[in-house]
Amino acid sequence: MRQLETSMRVDVVWDRYLDNSIKESTREKRGKGVRRKVAGQTKVPGNWPDFLRDPTNKVELFQFLSEKIVSTTFPDGKQVFATSGASVVCSGTDHSMPPCDHEEADTRIVVHLQDALESGCTTCLVRTVDTDVLVILIGKYHFLASKYPSADIWVAFGSGKNFLFLHINAICSTLGKEKSTALPVFHSFTGCDTTSSFFGKGKKSVWEAWGAYTEVTDAFNFIVEHPHAQITVDCQEFQMLERSQSLYMTRPALWCR
Repeated sequence: MRQLETSMRVDVVWDRYLDNSIKESTREKRGKGVRRKVAGQTKVPGNWPDFLRDPTNKVELFQFLSEKIVSTTFPDGKQVFATSGASVVCSGTDHSMPPCDHEEADTRIVVHLQDALESGCTTCLVRTVDTDVLVILIGKYHFLASKYPSADIWVAFGSGKNFLFLHINAICSTLGKEKSTALPVFHSFTGCDTTSSFFGKGKKSVWEAWGAYTEVTDAFNFIVEHPHAQITVDCQEFQMLERSQSLYMTRPALWCR
């Protein structure tokens, strides 16, 4: 693995596919794929997108790749961890990670990042093309930095002409602790994989509206701290969210009135 040439540890993190998942409707929209048995002698499917539409194909593929990764001989001192269902398999170390029931790699990446920091790593690079991963890392940065002050977290984001390196420390320093921590809730509230966005409003416009009504940050962070709390129409947090929604749907000229 090329990444091991310049690093001591590499973690490979896959999604899991669970029955009755909240993500099921999103997957159904992609259509049904063609079931193919994944094995060492299986040819690469000619229609790769169709292959990936079948969750069972991906489960078998991820398990197959994880087994191949950890069975590879790596140079001394190099550590490789790979998820296999809820478990984690590893090579080059006696250190083991406990099972993790996270469904998506988006959040499970943070578990591996924290384990790497706990094990003594300081500079960590996360490779992703998914905005959700970036948002989650920003949201968890100050928690991680409080436990591991020397943590230096980077994201290699995008692909092709849109590829760039993003320094999570610098981004969170600019945003500040409150806004960084609130970002995942803001992202969910204004539209993500499992929630609808506001009609006709992109992330840029609702981000600008957030800047015009910063009080809603308290409501976002209340949800971060109390994810199972019941928010009713009479509570302050609901009223803040309602106010912010009205601003999101209003012309920019009215945001500061």
